[in-house]
Amino acid sequence: MGHATTALPEYDWALFANPALLNNDKVGLGFYGLRNYGFAEITDMSATGSVPTGFGVAALGFHRYGDNLYNETRIRFGYKNEWQMLHFGLVASYNHISFGADYGSGGAFGLDVGIAAQLAEDLWIGARSTNINRPEYEGINEELAREIGIGFSYGLNELAVFAFDAVKDVRFPVSYRGGLEINIIEELKGRVGVTTEPLSYSLGFGYGMERWVINFAVQKHELLGFSPGVDFMLYF
Repeated sequence: MGHATTALPEYDWALFANPALLNNDKVGLGFYGLRNYGFAEITDMSATGSVPTGFGVAALGFHRYGDNLYNETRIRFGYKNEWQMLHFGLVASYNHISFGADYGSGGAFGLDVGIAAQLAEDLWIGARSTNINRPEYEGINEELAREIGIGFSYGLNELAVFAFDAVKDVRFPVSYRGGLEINIIEELKGRVGVTTEPLSYSLGFGYGMERWVINFAVQKHELLGFSPGVDFMLYF
């Protein structure tokens, strides 16, 4: 859906987007893999799990990008709760970067925040900010990426979901992101999306039952090519 995830309610990967929208209802466990532009050396892999409790939702996630020559690793701890119609979330993360052949490595702790609210029955608004503490990799003198995003989503009678985000990285122009999910038949859903800065297009589909769901997607970067990906979620 073009990475337009800031206001998607109960989004399975909200720990890596807007933590205020973690799933309240189920224990979830998920895995995904994404081969960026077809290169095995810059593959994304991630896992996430969330558990609703009497004090909110707790979540844990792991993400790795790259190979032995260059890689980035993140471990994320998230918490989400709500008060009346306001949902809020917080993520603390440890980020590690490593260069092969003894060129060095470094780590940094980051802090993300997110809020969301249901304005009407099927209309949501959300906002998030990443690395608000301006972390910097120790020994490398490089700051982690910082961005702020705001988004809307609207559900059309369980037949479709529209989502739109505006995201600003402090180093780059504003990125506009839009996506559409359509319920094709029963539990089969189709998705399309577009993102600017950089310009990319995406499409995919998902199928699932009460206890599991599997999703396939491919993104086309205007210059770098295709990035296929798959994820699998289990619910308990």
